Amino acid sequence: MQQSDILSLAERLIPAYHSGDLDYLLDQITQGEGPSAKLLVKMELNRIMAPCSKTIDLRGRVSGDCREYELDGIKHWFDDVAFNAYHKNIRKYGAYTEGVWSALNNTRNNFRVMQKHGDNPKDSETQKPLFEAEPIKLGYDLKRAENRLRISTQIQIHLNNKQQIIHGLSVDLSSSGARLKVPSFFDYKLGDTITIKFVELLKDHDITELEQGVEYRILAVDDSYDNDAVKFLRVLRLTKTDAVERVIVESLNSTRKKAKHDNQDKIIRARTRAYEHAYLKHSCSLPLFFSGDELKLVLITENNYPLWQYWHDERNQQALGTLFNKSRMENLVRPGLHDSNNVLYSFKHEYQDKTLFFSMMMPEATPDQRKLFWHIGAKRDSWKVFRLYVFELSKEERTLLASHSDELAQRSRNLTHYGVLQEISDIESAKDYLFVDKPNLTSKAINEFCHPRKVKGMPMSVYFDALCRRKEPRYQFQTPLDLVDNESGKHTGYTVDISKRGLSIIVEEPLNLRVQDIVTIDFKELKLYDKTLPLDKVPYQVIRVSPEGRRIQLMLEENSHTMKVIAFFSSVINHNHHKLIEKPELLPSPQLLESLHNILLDRMVSSPVFVDKSSRNLRPKIVGVNFPLPKHIEFLSKLGQEGKLSLDPIYKGHTSSLLANPMKRIEGVEPQFNEIYISILKFGSRVNSIETRLRSDFTSAQERIEFLKNAQNMGELFILRLASAPIFDAFTKLSGSDLDELAQVSIPSAASIEKEIGALAGYSEIINITDEVLGRLQLI
Repeated sequence: MQQSDILSLAERLIPAYHSGDLDYLLDQITQGEGPSAKLLVKMELNRIMAPCSKTIDLRGRVSGDCREYELDGIKHWFDDVAFNAYHKNIRKYGAYTEGVWSALNNTRNNFRVMQKHGDNPKDSETQKPLFEAEPIKLGYDLKRAENRLRISTQIQIHLNNKQQIIHGLSVDLSSSGARLKVPSFFDYKLGDTITIKFVELLKDHDITELEQGVEYRILAVDDSYDNDAVKFLRVLRLTKTDAVERVIVESLNSTRKKAKHDNQDKIIRARTRAYEHAYLKHSCSLPLFFSGDELKLVLITENNYPLWQYWHDERNQQALGTLFNKSRMENLVRPGLHDSNNVLYSFKHEYQDKTLFFSMMMPEATPDQRKLFWHIGAKRDSWKVFRLYVFELSKEERTLLASHSDELAQRSRNLTHYGVLQEISDIESAKDYLFVDKPNLTSKAINEFCHPRKVKGMPMSVYFDALCRRKEPRYQFQTPLDLVDNESGKHTGYTVDISKRGLSIIVEEPLNLRVQDIVTIDFKELKLYDKTLPLDKVPYQVIRVSPEGRRIQLMLEENSHTMKVIAFFSSVINHNHHKLIEKPELLPSPQLLESLHNILLDRMVSSPVFVDKSSRNLRPKIVGVNFPLPKHIEFLSKLGQEGKLSLDPIYKGHTSSLLANPMKRIEGVEPQFNEIYISILKFGSRVNSIETRLRSDFTSAQERIEFLKNAQNMGELFILRLASAPIFDAFTKLSGSDLDELAQVSIPSAASIEKEIGALAGYSEIINITDEVLGRLQLI
């Protein structure tokens, strides 16, 4: 009998070792074997079941950090994998035996075992991911109502529903709760009551209650995304005792220790919030706030401005109000529905010099209408696809926003929902929507999805920063003028405000003008002050026309012909500075930004990536995350090492397309978008290979479809949309305030964070569009 067969038979007999049926079962499973087989199996069984008192020290022998544990009176050095394996094998063998000792010395991450299987640990070190990024949990504010002690100390957990002892570690403690690291082998249920004995703290603190045990309730069970051997429990204290609080007080017994602990919290908080501010300043999605079915407020960032501008017609009047019609919003904000999302398709149609908007949400149309909408819309340059998320605001959030109603011209008084409009496809992938058969319908079948021309509502747009964005100040100033349009002739009016290069005017009769039209202005009075200037025929470009056609904003283009006119207006403003009243720009207060900050971060629908250039090359440095992790971020987390995320599947081999080109610092550049196709070949749960392609890497649509089908059949598939743009200034008004506050505690820490944020050169945003791509290609 082979040695492997002997080991296998001995393993099968472990559950029956202490029963009276052992010899009978041994006879049965060795029936037909040689006379020595029974003896060899029994000898092996006795060996692995023999009590063991040997210490296990895995330091330097496994690919993981080890810490000291005292288990059943014996001290060991385990990493997380061995820690989990200990509990698994203790249940299997019934006690600490030679079999347990052997199993823990042969875990899957043991260097000797890895080398035996052909996985050279040195090779794995040299194959360290090129693009590793640190995950930072956004929206997690460290301002707490009670002290929390970050301490890794051994504990014993008693599951009250089972006679079972689990050895674990505390991650941090507070007087009312704790976060624990526990082996993943056991089944933890939300709401279960557990009893914790703080066995290690007893050595340093003479507090009887710690030995007796403290009852806690499990509030959450979190996976460790980079290590499947452990889980994290968040628990709430049930036992009425101040034992843990006394431990915290004793641990922070000196003023110096307490100050160091508090200051560390402030440093972590300031760094996290600096990235939170940078994310909210550069997000590519469009945040929206509703009162029932009416859009009230839109937040503008440096990267979502093109999306905001897309929903403006030829008069530069917004069409977002008509996008959220009553019936559409009723589907999204039904009573009892706390959050919802849906896909929305749109395009523009020019008709009789007017821009018409068409939009359709998936449930609103029949399959034939949707296919016709795709065929008509996807052939136009204005084709876009969005995912619209809508979240119900809590009572506290509504009250908080209502407190800023005066600042927001009463638009935040009765807000009920928060939404995010996220672009997931555009003209670059429009051909995918033409693969479906065109239905036998006339184009009139989609007329019901055309927006009405009447502007609905006047949502306020607010930049998520308190920095002035005007290129030059505007002043109240009224003077008569004539506007001359090549098509409609001369029209009388007057100025409302002026700047060196701009005008806001009102004309007596409505005009049918479009954005970028050129008109001529005759300043009836101003031309008398300097007859050498052509102030009777100054060319202006139309910037905005009010819905009724009478209020018009104009811009004077700076060139050799208009330089003297610009200088004239500059001198008029300078010489009359004490008389003119400047029109203030509406800037959000820090208090308003702080209120919006918490709401936005609690409902993240994308994963921001911050890229720095501290070395010669651009490298992703930080990934903003929120728990639970989306599947694609969870996958990248498992590929990473030492708690980091590996972004190799995204950036490796594509640095020019995804980093260098889109992050060139060109003023006015808009975000660039790329579709990334990631195929993961698996054998069971083990990743065998990963293949990544950009959309541009495929030579044909058929090749791309074959790639997707193979990925679906052989393993796992992710299709990601990556938006990328340069960062010119990552700081905001709020981050400046946070750093000033931190500088009062630690100037070096504040300077370090300021240097780190100042080194950010680019911003990317990852969203998962797998379902949408498979849907448009009819692969699901």
